[in-house]
Amino acid sequence: MDADRRTVAFRFVVAGAVAAALLYGVGWERVVRNLRAADLAAFAPAVAVSLVGMVVASEGMRVLLDVPPLSSGAWVARRAGLASMFVRNVVPVGNVGGGAFVAYTVSRRENRDISECVAAMASWEFLNMVASAVVATVGVVGLAAAGGNVGAVPVVVAAFAGLLGLTLAAGTLLSARRDSVAAFVVWASALANRTLGHVVPGLASRLDPERVRDGIDHFFASVSRLGRDRRRLALAVVAAHVSWVLGPLALYFCLEAVGLSSPLYVALLTIPLAGFVLAVPVPGGIGPLDAAIGGLVAFFTGHPLGVLASAVVLFRVATYCVRIVVGGLALWTLDEAVR
Repeated sequence: MDADRRTVAFRFVVAGAVAAALLYGVGWERVVRNLRAADLAAFAPAVAVSLVGMVVASEGMRVLLDVPPLSSGAWVARRAGLASMFVRNVVPVGNVGGGAFVAYTVSRRENRDISECVAAMASWEFLNMVASAVVATVGVVGLAAAGGNVGAVPVVVAAFAGLLGLTLAAGTLLSARRDSVAAFVVWASALANRTLGHVVPGLASRLDPERVRDGIDHFFASVSRLGRDRRRLALAVVAAHVSWVLGPLALYFCLEAVGLSSPLYVALLTIPLAGFVLAVPVPGGIGPLDAAIGGLVAFFTGHPLGVLASAVVLFRVATYCVRIVVGGLALWTLDEAVR
């Protein structure tokens, strides 16, 4: 636990140093001056759409988890979804741990099979990848229609679409070779037991091959049921796309707040492309994500970086800070619910 806290603290220090260097590079005095002159009436909708996006995303997770909307478990699922946004932006490997957090919380609170919950959250992550590709494609089309310089962006979007296709193909292959997958999991567990079991007590136990295969079967059966439930799948697809559109919309409002008029398609293209830098292991992409957003908007519009930096600061307040506050409160209220 102490090691995790030190890791989180170190990553925040690194992120803060990167963000400070960026602000110094564009002139922090100009940034502060622009923030003071920002139109708060134009900034307020950015906060509003960010909150709505969080609610829509948590509802999409609840739908995929197949928790009835008016049940007591629905509020646990919704709070877990909101809390996962805190997890994604604060804890180590949060980008991949957010879905696992929701699956664990719901399975424990609702006495659900963990494989079923993991399948639901894996499906949600995939739908979000699809939604980001769709949003970016709309942005590319809008920019190209306006005669803008798209550069190599279509190639990047096409490559990402190809990655989605490979993910589907890999899932199909793994489903067909479940015995091999189970054998690999058991082998990896045994290897971890031999190498790390004396250091990490949780790895000292051996996995039962039959239980592993049973869990894999439950996982793919849950995915298959979701594919056949068209209503639930359609609702989740809509939720993923709406939540992804609302993110760029928040950026659009923040640009307007500092007096930078920019077509919506620029924001629709910028946010998905900038999201690739979230692979950098710093909390919420602080620093790298800000640089990517500012650089992309500057490339597509020609706006000066000094004013853009102010818009990015507002955008991060409307998104990152809101997710930390709301997600943190949701996590705090879940503490008693999952005991």
